[in-house]
Parts: sequence; structure tokens; C-alpha cells
Amino acid sequence: MVRRFLVMVMVVPVLALSAALLGERVLARQGDAEDSVPGVAVETLGRTPVGKEGNDELVLLRVTIEPGASLPASDEPRAAMIILEEGRVGITLEPATGRASRTLAGGTGSAPLPAGAETILAPGDAVSAGEGARLALHNAGDGEAMLLYTAVAGSGDSLFAASAQDASGIFSVETFACPEGMTLATLETDACEPSAESLVQWSLDSDQFDAALGADEATVTGATTTWQGLPSGTYFVELTAESFAMGYGDYYIPSSNQVTRQDERTTRIYFNAARAHQSINAYVFAGDSAAS
Repeated sequence: MVRRFLVMVMVVPVLALSAALLGERVLARQGDAEDSVPGVAVETLGRTPVGKEGNDELVLLRVTIEPGASLPASDEPRAAMIILEEGRVGITLEPATGRASRTLAGGTGSAPLPAGAETILAPGDAVSAGEGARLALHNAGDGEAMLLYTAVAGSGDSLFAASAQDASGIFSVETFACPEGMTLATLETDACEPSAESLVQWSLDSDQFDAALGADEATVTGATTTWQGLPSGTYFVELTAESFAMGYGDYYIPSSNQVTRQDERTTRIYFNAARAHQSINAYVFAGDSAAS
């Protein structure tokens, strides 16, 4: 009950602004639906032209995301404000695309949204994004997530097109053999050389995949393992070392705000299928592979 009240505190100003701009057209367009991706229901509450030329529209949507479903980042919104009504949503700002900020429920504090790192929203939390900011969302809970989405977009354009799920992404990982005796503490990447063959049998997983992808679904050429036909959009993938070649037992992938080591075998990587080809270097250390 308290959370619902906090949501309404955040929602009322947005609805008031939208109603002032859309007027009767909000009621006239209620129930219309946007094209949506699988597992996502998008209800259009209203659209109305804005600006002198009328080429843009202010759009008010209610978005419901099923458990496990995601909304890939889109180029279409010129600016957006998102308010979570129910459930839990993970939101990621694509690096080098613009700025966004998060306001906690009740307006108790605001901070920039970190690029490339997922932020979990609770009911009542709001995110505002400026022009060029690409935001990817996914349901991070066990039940439905419902949010209000207000955005400025091109006239008549759909913010969430089903074609965003087309399989077009390519991801590769190349193994580099590090000299015997070298460890993470003494790593010099320039001293490691591309191996003649892949030193690791990898698997790739994501909440965007029906199942984890292994070597059978990949193309292995020399030191490089490549998966093609990955879903479009921006999301996280988990790269896991399933086994090592004889004489090798550990690997290192340089970390960043887009790459984090999860455990001894798995690295989480922010993936953008819009890039022509995303490739990762893995530096592999000599060691006991018996436990692989």
C-alpha cells in the first residue's frame, strides 16, 4: 500500500503533464497497442504532435513485461521518462549513447545512471533519459513488471518494434596463450600470443537465449570461437569456460564497467548486437586442467 502511494506521488506530475499536452486525444486513443516484442504488452494511452513542425509526438504508454522478457535498447525515443509501478526491472544505459538519471521512489534522491551496468528499479523509482540515451530493460523479478513510459518520438513511429528480436548478432572470443609461470599478478598481455587452437571450450548464455550455446552451436577457427545469429538488441551474456586444453587451467578477460568476472569459470559481458562484430580476448594461463 505504501509503495502504491509512492508510485502515485511520482506518476501524478507525469500524467498531469501528459493530459495537458494530449487533452482529449488521450481518451480517444486508449486501448491502442504498440508493436511489441515477445513477452511484452504495450498499451498506447495517447499520442499528440509536439514542436513547431509537428514531426515528433509525445507518447504515453503502459508497458507490462512478463518474467524473463526484455525490451532491447531503441534508437527511436528522443527523450523518455520511465516510472515503475509494479515488480522489479533491470535497466541498462548503453555506453556512449547519452545520459540518464534515476530518482528513488518519492523523489527522495537522484543520481546518474551508470553506463554499461545494470540498475535494479523498485516500485516508485523513475528514470529520465535525454536525447540519444539507449536504455535496455528486462524483468528482474518472478512476476509481471508494469511501468509507465513517456517519450518523445518520431510521428507515427513505434518505440518497440518486433523486428528488434531479429537474429543478427555475432560474438567471438579468442584465446591467447600466456608464458608458463605467468599468473594474473604478473600478467603482461603483450607477452601472450594467439594460440594455434582454442585453449578453452566455451559456452555462452543469456536470458535472451532459449538455451545456453556451446561448441556445437559455434564456429571454431584456430584460437577463435564464434557464435552467430544472436538476438538483436543490447543485453548481458555469460561466457563460461567449460573445460581447458591439457596444461591450462585458468583464464583472464580484462574487466570494465561492461565486463565482470562472476566466478572461477564465468564472465558477464555487456553485448550490443548492433555492432558489426563483438570480440573478446581471453588470456589463458598454464596450470592443472585435471579439474576441468
